[in-house]
Amino acid sequence: MILDQKILKYQGKRVFEKLVMTGDFKRAPKYFAEDEACFLFIKEGSFQFRTPTNLLSYSKNEAMLAKCGNYFLEDISVNEAENKLTAIGAFFYPEMVKTFFDTDLSIKHFSKSFDVLKVNVEPLMRSFIDSIDFLLDNASVADENIIINKLKELLLILSKSENANSINEFVASLFVPYEYEFNETVQKNIFSGLSLSELAMLCNCSLATFKRKFKAHYNESPTQYFTYKKLEKAAQLLQIKSNSIADIAYDCGFDTISNFNKAFKKSFNVSPSEFRLS
Repeated sequence: MILDQKILKYQGKRVFEKLVMTGDFKRAPKYFAEDEACFLFIKEGSFQFRTPTNLLSYSKNEAMLAKCGNYFLEDISVNEAENKLTAIGAFFYPEMVKTFFDTDLSIKHFSKSFDVLKVNVEPLMRSFIDSIDFLLDNASVADENIIINKLKELLLILSKSENANSINEFVASLFVPYEYEFNETVQKNIFSGLSLSELAMLCNCSLATFKRKFKAHYNESPTQYFTYKKLEKAAQLLQIKSNSIADIAYDCGFDTISNFNKAFKKSFNVSPSEFRLS
């Protein structure tokens, strides 16, 4: 749930944002939804950011830079006393940014390939974030000239932080989507608990296309394949007596213990508890 939201816009597009929200959800698509890249600084709380092949954790006073692509925010771990996440974001749109510099956004190669990364919050970056925080709290002083110059300033700071050969190359790299292998994305998310629709989104496919591609790669349906892999891992983990059945169920990507028990018994003809004792 969003508790507070402050936005600075340029030419009708959200450029800077301060968001305060509770952490009472399991997973949500990235809240930047166009072809933009995003910078995010965490003032309070923490969260995890799932890319097609990785799960990254961010906490207070850390920052991230995400290229255009499909991602999820999930499993937010917040301060129990305050139960909230506070973040300051900046958004880069290709049609807007390419007017800043003499930049060819058709560049396909960049010396530092990435999808999402942690940004070094050095003193220069910290000072910049403080200035944006002030503008968001005092929007009346932030006209479009100030907003757009602040966006340029952030790009220059980021390019220096990431040791880009030039600002042109760095800006161009933000809008070249990272290439993922279909099989790698599937294998990295077998035990993630993602629904088929969510996994299809990470693979940049419609659900129907995802199912067709999956059948071509694995010669069986996604449901059959994932269930087998989850139960195979569960059977291995049940051999370790210190693992609770509840922990095993969630570690293997089952959303409830009852679903895990039902699937396990159907496959092995015994319950997880009986399997462990056999």
